[in-house]
Amino acid sequence: MIKGDNALIGSSGCKVSVIIPIYNLAQYLPRCFESVISQSYKNVEIIMVNDGSTDNSGEVAQSLALTASDACVINQANQGPAAARKAGLLKATGDYVVFLDSDDTLPHDAIEVMVEKCEEHKLDAFYGLHCRVLDDGSRQCRGGREKEGVIGSDEMVRNLLNPAFVYCAGMCFSRRDKWDASMFCNNRELPGEDILTNLSLVLGCNRIGIYNKWVYNYFYTGNSLTSSRKYFKYCYWKNYYREMRRIIDEQGKLPQFEKNVQLMEIDSLAFYVSDINTSDQWYKNVMKTDVKGFPPKIRLLHVLLRCPKLLRACVETNRWMKKILSRRG
Repeated sequence: MIKGDNALIGSSGCKVSVIIPIYNLAQYLPRCFESVISQSYKNVEIIMVNDGSTDNSGEVAQSLALTASDACVINQANQGPAAARKAGLLKATGDYVVFLDSDDTLPHDAIEVMVEKCEEHKLDAFYGLHCRVLDDGSRQCRGGREKEGVIGSDEMVRNLLNPAFVYCAGMCFSRRDKWDASMFCNNRELPGEDILTNLSLVLGCNRIGIYNKWVYNYFYTGNSLTSSRKYFKYCYWKNYYREMRRIIDEQGKLPQFEKNVQLMEIDSLAFYVSDINTSDQWYKNVMKTDVKGFPPKIRLLHVLLRCPKLLRACVETNRWMKKILSRRG
């Protein structure tokens, strides 16, 4: 990877494309880049996509690219993270691809582990675990899942539609030939697009591996999209579930997964929407959901959704109590 380094080829010979979308995170980019070039697996290309940054991210990316033998920078007008990932994918030449946010990092052996599992088990995609790194440097590495191993497409769709499934974008490592440019969402008025994009991916996969291996460091900062309040708007979530149903319906599987989508809708409305519109049709449809058979927590949230102010008070109190208990622990 580093110019002058003779150990360029990984153990299997498969090439991996690491795609890094960048927007105004110049101070974190060297840390991210270093985590890739220091991987134990060396047959890697790095594609950095500067998505119209207004800081010096573009210049930093260009400087970093000069230090590696297989790294490049794509500069484009700001179009959002989905468009940046799409641009990187179209440039990628690897057998496998992984998307890495510019303020995050990969553990030293992450790519080696993912390539070996994919080659050994003929996987289309690999999903591992992530470690959350807070501003003070402390780490929150959640425990593993009960089930490891190879699963099919339908089971992975159910995982992605389960609010309890621990997930972030970089945990996914997949074959490049399973991707298509149409999988990336064009609508920017969404709370996020990671799950939607991965739904498109796994619906086209046959063999997916889930392993209790730490393969991604997620740095939680004040600049993260997930910490920005505008992504909690009601209209964004309404668009989100419209897109989700469209993606699943295109594969003819919406009836099969409608109850999973409905459960997730209730969870999102309860915990992540700040301006519930009780007169809107989406809200009315959610409230018509038959919640028989749903977990007790979801059934309770469904009842509380009838009084959004009471629900919000309950949610905020619950979050406050969790913070207090975590500090005491």
